[in-house]
Amino acid sequence: MPTNHTPHFNLNQWERDDRILMDDFNADNAKIDAALKSGADARAALQGALNRKGNCSIGVFTYNGTGKYGPDNPTRITFPRVPAAFIVFGPGAILIGRGGQSQAIIDSSALYQGATYTTTITLTWSGASCTFYASSADRHQLNENGLHTVIAFYAEK
Repeated sequence: MPTNHTPHFNLNQWERDDRILMDDFNADNAKIDAALKSGADARAALQGALNRKGNCSIGVFTYNGTGKYGPDNPTRITFPRVPAAFIVFGPGAILIGRGGQSQAIIDSSALYQGATYTTTITLTWSGASCTFYASSADRHQLNENGLHTVIAFYAEK
C-alpha cells in the first residue's frame, strides 16, 4: 500500500518500504485515463465552439419607402437567404429584427430631440422575405418616403 498520494489526482506514491500492489497501479491508470478523457472532451467542445465563432457574413442593401402603412400595405424585405438578424435604418427610425422569427423592435432613440420611442410591430416570414406593419408609416413601419438601409447578418455553417 502506498504511503502518499499526489495532490491533484490522488495518485499513489510509494516509499521504499511500502508494499506495491497491482491494484494500486490499475486504480492510478483508471484515474489517469478518466482525466485524459475529460481533458480531450473539453478540448473538443472548445474547438467546436471556436469553429462556430467569426462565421458571419454581412449583407448591405437599400430600398425606397412608399409612404404607405398598415396591415393592407406591409413593408416587404426580401433577403438572399434568411438572416440570423437584421437592422433597418430609415429616416428617423431603426428596426431591429431576428431572422425567421416573428419579432422586431423599432427604436427611434435620440432621433427626435432625445426622445426614446420603442414599439413592437407585426412581422412575419415567408422563406427569405419578411413583411411587417404598424399603424403609422411615420417612425413605425419604416416605409416612409425615402431611402432605407438594411444590414443583414448571415450565419455561416
